Amino acid sequence: MDLGHLERLRRILHLLEARGVDTTHATPACSSGAGFSPELREAAARGEVLLVDPERLYRGS
Repeated sequence: MDLGHLERLRRILHLLEARGVDTTHATPACSSGAGFSPELREAAARGEVLLVDPERLYRGS
């Protein structure tokens, strides 16, 4: 999973905002059993996306 997935989620948030939906507290989330690209992990470290791998899914954060 890479930044392209995050960009699609950001686009959806922008479309919701355009319809008047308050997305100020929304955080995009990506789940993957195969892993995340280094760039996506960097975005997660900046708080831009929540990454959910099998460990987090089944055992918590």
